[in-house]
Amino acid sequence: MALVDDSLLIQDYIKRALLKIEGCNLVGIASNGVEGLLVIRLLNPDVVLLDMSMPLKNGLETLQELRKENSKVIVIMFTGDETPGLKQRCLSAGANYFVNKTEFQEMVDILVELQTT
Repeated sequence: MALVDDSLLIQDYIKRALLKIEGCNLVGIASNGVEGLLVIRLLNPDVVLLDMSMPLKNGLETLQELRKENSKVIVIMFTGDETPGLKQRCLSAGANYFVNKTEFQEMVDILVELQTT
């Protein structure tokens, strides 16, 4: 799994949560969309946890560029952005899941489910 989020606090929180999920290995971390695309291209993770609000390239722009070259990676949009219509735009652009950061357990449940399939 690769994590793309500009918040060091969120990065640390997610890293600690992933240690509790059997079979879920964090292979790369990036702090913006540009770095994220490089990490994804280099490491080819099965799952990408992608924040929406980041510098240089936001999550939606990153997702759109990623989907042009990789349709197989599972993308979980994980954001605190509650802009109306954002969830639908992300899902239409190719996100597999869209989870609000206030629903952290939902994201964990998705990752657990992905490890068992």
